[in-house]
Amino acid sequence: MTDLWMRIRETDKPIALYGTGNGADKILDKLISDGTINKVKGVFASSGFVRNKTFRGYQIESYEDVKSRLGDMIVLMCFGSSRPEVLDNVERLRRENEFYAPDVPVYGNTIFDSSFYLSNKDKFDEVHNMLSDELSVRTFDNLIKFKLTGDVKYVYDCAVSSDEADSLIKLRDDSCFLDLGAYNGDTIDRYTSMFSGISSVIGVEPDSRNYKKLTINTDNLNLKKTLINAVIGDKVGTTVISNKKGGRGVSEVSGGTIEIPSVTIDSILSGSNVDFIKFDVEGNEAKAILGGKDTISDFRPQMLVSAYHRSEDLFELPLLVNSINSSYKIYLRQLPHVPAWDTAFYFI
Repeated sequence: MTDLWMRIRETDKPIALYGTGNGADKILDKLISDGTINKVKGVFASSGFVRNKTFRGYQIESYEDVKSRLGDMIVLMCFGSSRPEVLDNVERLRRENEFYAPDVPVYGNTIFDSSFYLSNKDKFDEVHNMLSDELSVRTFDNLIKFKLTGDVKYVYDCAVSSDEADSLIKLRDDSCFLDLGAYNGDTIDRYTSMFSGISSVIGVEPDSRNYKKLTINTDNLNLKKTLINAVIGDKVGTTVISNKKGGRGVSEVSGGTIEIPSVTIDSILSGSNVDFIKFDVEGNEAKAILGGKDTISDFRPQMLVSAYHRSEDLFELPLLVNSINSSYKIYLRQLPHVPAWDTAFYFI
């Protein structure tokens, strides 16, 4: 399969970037390394972001102005969203242009291109054979195709609702829920509402601003609750994280940083049982799993593990869990999102 970056090398069409920020930086850096940066002829954003701004030397324009100036062009989406109005705009852009959503990693710098896929094909094949239902297999195959081509049709073809995905989870009465990356309490609220059998919750959130919201939003929760302001990882100690507003995970950006405690699943639980663990820890999932080896081995908790932060996640995370406890049934689900974020493995 020809990957997106090969397509860009071959095309004579001008390229316009849709959006700015970290995603656009990574796309531009990839185009620079490929020697195709000269094909980028414009950057556009929604009207509220134009206002005579520039991004890396490009004047930010409206879509209408870029389209009028460039005509037949390739559009590369440079940010992620699941908001209905954004997805509606994506459909308009797809109708009017050759449109792609490049899969650049949220964390790390490894691009999911043909070279990356072929060098890890044995691992992808191994995970493919571990999946427990037809939808998981189709989702896995479609995500590989999407990550190589940037064509969002592959995401749309396998996406399901969060309720459908979470229907895989079955919890008994008097269950303990461990929420890693608890953010502002949104998933604690979701799962305690969904599963009446949850009687105790442990929430771990590294960002101090989010942690304050977490404590407020769970204040009236009528069950046993433990909240921890720390990074979850594979070691107990301290970790440097970003002090940037809105930061939720281990820092990979320059600028203000702070040191906060680092904990592990095993250190939190100290040998006690947990029934369900949600992992959404901004690229730190593999370390968090390693920090829970004893718990995963001894108690076999059901787990929802986010698998979209790093290019390696799609094979590294299931292989890691399987090496610790091989008795799980493994499912893969994709929620509606462009590009293919909100991807998760379910270990049941």
